[in-house]
Amino acid sequence: MKKFFIILLFLICLPAYSETLRANVSYDELIKGFSGTWHVTSKIDSATNYSIFNKLSVDIWNLSGSGNVLILENALTGAISNIKIDNPDKTLNGRELKFTRVKEYKDGAYIYKHTEMPEFVLNGKVFKGYDTLKIEKFDTEGKLISVDVVKYKVVGQKIAGE
Repeated sequence: MKKFFIILLFLICLPAYSETLRANVSYDELIKGFSGTWHVTSKIDSATNYSIFNKLSVDIWNLSGSGNVLILENALTGAISNIKIDNPDKTLNGRELKFTRVKEYKDGAYIYKHTEMPEFVLNGKVFKGYDTLKIEKFDTEGKLISVDVVKYKVVGQKIAGE
């Protein structure tokens, strides 16, 4: 357990590779069912602007964690997210994973706000669901310039883990 906390502390101290997200997750037991290595396929279900989004992506995710922190690592891109679980709703039997991630950044003369809302349901060694991403573009005075939304159908198959 001590090694886990040392590794977690190390990951938190690497801001270039990790970020802490606020999330509402459906159940404390999610880490037991969702932990492991997953082959994940995402395919566009709908979009407001198909030309700016990937039509299909395939990733390898490693999901782990303890207590109220879920750690998602993308083995193909190297991205790591520490997702803090706030207010678990214990009515969904530990099979659902839902959270909202909001990230804002400035790029040149524009400010972007990305809001991501995954919703996954676990059934044995497969999870299915949707991941909705909304990208808002603002000028430096806060005036909204554009909004693009994409909804991906996501399927994950467990390839390793408990």
